Amino acid sequence: MKKTSLSDIAKHLGVSKTLVSFVLNGKGKEFRISEEICKKVLDVAKELNYQPNRIAQGLRTGRTNTIGLIIADIANPFFGILGREIEQEAARFGYRVIFCSSDENPEKSRQQIAMLQQSQVDGYIISPPKNSEDQIKALARGNVPFVLIDRYFPEIECHHIGVDNFDAAYNATNHLLSHGRKRIANITVNLDLVNMIQRTKGYKQALIDANIPIEESLIKVLPFSHENKDVARAIKELVGKSAQHKADAILFSTSKLGINGIESISALGLKIPDDVAIVSFDNPDAYKICISPVTVVNQPLKEIGKTAVQILLNQIKHPDAPVKFQEVILKTDLIIRKSSGA
Repeated sequence: MKKTSLSDIAKHLGVSKTLVSFVLNGKGKEFRISEEICKKVLDVAKELNYQPNRIAQGLRTGRTNTIGLIIADIANPFFGILGREIEQEAARFGYRVIFCSSDENPEKSRQQIAMLQQSQVDGYIISPPKNSEDQIKALARGNVPFVLIDRYFPEIECHHIGVDNFDAAYNATNHLLSHGRKRIANITVNLDLVNMIQRTKGYKQALIDANIPIEESLIKVLPFSHENKDVARAIKELVGKSAQHKADAILFSTSKLGINGIESISALGLKIPDDVAIVSFDNPDAYKICISPVTVVNQPLKEIGKTAVQILLNQIKHPDAPVKFQEVILKTDLIIRKSSGA
């Protein structure tokens, strides 16, 4: 099917292509085109399903009304939901979003930034992978509008939005302690990123404050690209029949780990929370329909997405304004369900 062009609309109305261009670019009033003609042009454009060439539009106006979003892992429900919130908020302001997933690979992230630059995006919202500091510094040097979400690099001054991960993990661990659990394990991933580091620190501090020794054997650090078998092995070492010092509770640092963990616990014939209590970061729908609905650290994804878009659009619309970097750290909610034995 042939794509509708400016010439098609002009021919349909018997007017010039230039007039149609002025109207569709919101310049009808500026060039003294009557409201009646403007309405006719817009009606025909809608009738013929006209879709503007955003790159060409960007060359003319300097903007394409497009945002590049690079998330860490599209398979993680957390990022899927967050991406949807960002897309919905951007749409409110007439912006569309191009999605990319770096899979925590800095080289892939670099290629995606280059691709988005070629697509003439107006700005970026990025969940940066480990070892991508040089990419973020390059954006900052080029005065490119961008916002970091979920994680950031403390040594790079820029706009970033996240949650208080230390406090979240501390409260989750303390919740398990307050319900009689003494041997609390932590399953996390080997990402040297500030959010994961703070989650482990919060978990450890809660144990210290409760005068419970930290046992490194209860902390399982898995590869980011872990498979079900990696989680199954960790669960078996923590709560299986052959486990030397069994855990009575587990804090999962991501929902992807948690979902795989629940499956592995069930495969061992164990019951949640009778045999082992669990709490997990993030709140995918799957957690609500488990036999034992899961107690979760719920991150304010709507607020993260809304704030990220608004900070980014403010940069795009006011490129010459004095820069005052915004560090937005939001609080999480502990949603208590059956899995934690509360």
